[in-house]
Amino acid sequence: MPRVRRISRANLRSRDRWLRRLLIYAQILLLLVLGTILGVMAGAFISVSRVLPSGADISQYRPTEATKVYSSDGVLLAKVYEENREIVPITDIPKDLQNATIAIEDARFYRHCGIDIRGMARALVEDLRTRSFSQGGSTLTQQLARNIYLTRQKRLSRKLQEIVLALEIERHYSKEQILELYLNEVYYGSGAYGVQTAAKVYFGKNAKDLTLAECALLAGLPRKPSAYSPYEDLQAAIRRRNTVLDRMTELGYITPEQCNQAKEEPVRLVGLKRGGLAKYKAPWFVMYVLRQVTRDLGADLIYKGGLVIHTTLNYEMQQAAEEELRKGVERAKYMNIHQGALVCLDPQNGHIKAMVGGVGRDFSKDQFNRAVQARRQPGSAFKVFVYTAAIDNGYDPSYRISNARVVYKGYGNKPWIPKNANGRYGGSYDMRNALAQSINVCAVRMAEKVGVDQVITYARILGIKSPLDRTLSIALGTSSVTPLEMVSAYSVFATGGARAEPMAVTTITDGEGGIIKRYAPDVRQVLSRQTAETMSDLLRAVVTSGTGRAVAVVPNAHGKTGTTSDHRDVWFIGYTPELATAIWMGNDDYSPMRRAYGASACAPPWAAFMLRALKIYEKEHQENSIVSENWREGRHERPRERRRQEPEPAPMAGKVMVRICTESGLVATPACPSSYEVPFEPGTQPLTECPIHRPEAAPPPMPQTSGASPQPAAQPVPTPKTPGTPGIEPTPTPAPERYVTVTICVDSGKLANIYCPETIQRRYRVEEAPSKVCTLHRAPRD
Repeated sequence: MPRVRRISRANLRSRDRWLRRLLIYAQILLLLVLGTILGVMAGAFISVSRVLPSGADISQYRPTEATKVYSSDGVLLAKVYEENREIVPITDIPKDLQNATIAIEDARFYRHCGIDIRGMARALVEDLRTRSFSQGGSTLTQQLARNIYLTRQKRLSRKLQEIVLALEIERHYSKEQILELYLNEVYYGSGAYGVQTAAKVYFGKNAKDLTLAECALLAGLPRKPSAYSPYEDLQAAIRRRNTVLDRMTELGYITPEQCNQAKEEPVRLVGLKRGGLAKYKAPWFVMYVLRQVTRDLGADLIYKGGLVIHTTLNYEMQQAAEEELRKGVERAKYMNIHQGALVCLDPQNGHIKAMVGGVGRDFSKDQFNRAVQARRQPGSAFKVFVYTAAIDNGYDPSYRISNARVVYKGYGNKPWIPKNANGRYGGSYDMRNALAQSINVCAVRMAEKVGVDQVITYARILGIKSPLDRTLSIALGTSSVTPLEMVSAYSVFATGGARAEPMAVTTITDGEGGIIKRYAPDVRQVLSRQTAETMSDLLRAVVTSGTGRAVAVVPNAHGKTGTTSDHRDVWFIGYTPELATAIWMGNDDYSPMRRAYGASACAPPWAAFMLRALKIYEKEHQENSIVSENWREGRHERPRERRRQEPEPAPMAGKVMVRICTESGLVATPACPSSYEVPFEPGTQPLTECPIHRPEAAPPPMPQTSGASPQPAAQPVPTPKTPGTPGIEPTPTPAPERYVTVTICVDSGKLANIYCPETIQRRYRVEEAPSKVCTLHRAPRD
């Protein structure tokens, strides 16, 4: 018989104690594990709470969308974005694309609550087998949560965050809303975010027009956008498409016949087009607009908000500007000219209609906008500020200026001697011909008479914001300015003295058309109408008989050439009643040109552009296309906006018509240069005659003396010597009182500059008018 081993009671007690200890240790270990799991989950929930918006925020989530920039004639100039996306509702997404996405990404999408336990378990087993995290097992909802709120790092904490977010999203969204968000959010490669953009990038059509085969190809891209992109590997894209079609057949979304038919369909790609800056139309203008609106609204809203920016630019004019400037620079290459800029605006409201910031360079590599950023010397084009100051301070266009050589001291160690381009000196010129023939000595002498400070003041009033040197050489354009500043200043003469601040944007709306910001023209009267009209007459003479004759083919053209003494910059700046345009040419490295002048280099492309632009303008403004007879004669009339606002005159029966002086507001005399008729009730009409313009005050014409170089008298309007008695002054007649209208800063009581926030216009006797410029308001420091 086998021997039976007996176990003592002591041994049994020892074994029971050991089992009890083991059980206790197991319980402690289980509690620790559970505690750790609960701690990790609590930590996950805490971390999720930091990134998870409130339920209301989740339900209102909208993917970022590209902002669109449009021209005034409805052309899409640019789409700007951090992510190139165009959002479409689920109703515009084909059912085939919805089913294809679900089939390949999340077959149990309509049956789970945001997480798929079965799919996660399958992915976990695969990850353990391959010892990697290649299988995520994420549902569409989890992918959406990750795309919206989380990073793509493969960590356990991120996975827990993703799960909690997915559950939260499922609480606030319907399955249809989740699918719509996913399809508008996901990246499809080649810079395309969302199905609408992807459909255009790959197939050149809207998402709603995609075929079954195209839907399957797009649905297969999000897993590996680069590897499966048909632009990168067409065969890989086709294999992936066929896998999606097989999966759709397996799940019953399509029949085997539909599957086979779709597999036979060739892939018709639209071709990968240039993106980013290279795709912009009118790129210099677009960047100018983006800098402004980004300052106003912030980069986040501009680049992510899906806004619509409506601009002032006319794209047809822009194309004409680009073509004519390019041709002009090409023709001028023999002069060693390689660069140029053009800017055109509507003088009445400041709308920028065309802007070209450079020629012959790839914009993505050269974004320097010479139309607004390049400060170049304007040469003789700056003389308009000298003569505007003179005209507004009482000088008449017939006033004669000596052309004798003159030497100025104080310019370094050497005296400064102004030189004429034609090399001729002696005699005198009236102001009209001095400007028309661009006589340098006359301009410098005139600047000396009115004072450099006055020249600078009028330049500021007319819109020049660049730093200006307080030297007499400023009369010849030695201080650098931008083309936009110059064309804005010349526009004042086109409007009868009103200056419109240049503007590029009219409105900014959201995707639904709601107004985000509206921009209004900023128009201020900065010159008297009489001064503006007189200057316009002088600038018309430049075109009809002076250095600007090359633009005479443009009806009603006014303007001025500009050439620097070192031949590094050439200009033509001019206007008609409808448009004002500036053209600059030169070289970025300031290398000198060869025999280049504003008349020969810039005037021809200016004329060619304006002839085309005026036709476009006429077409754009047919209802306002009638030009008054005054303008046909080379004179101005009231701006169109003002004319439209003024009521029709009432019947004149029984009224007394009185001619009123425009400047004084009293009964006009024959000497008043500008007047208009006003009806009065009998007995109420004014009787006091204008004290400013008196018939006896009109100076007789100055005789032309051959070979002499007469010096004008010190008075602003001199009394000429009696003909035939040289050297003997006649008995002077009492000079009439002269008045001047100036713009005064309300805060300082001095002459206003462009930075004064509040100004008024006042009339003074010339001797009593303030001469100092306001120093309270200055340009803001960068």
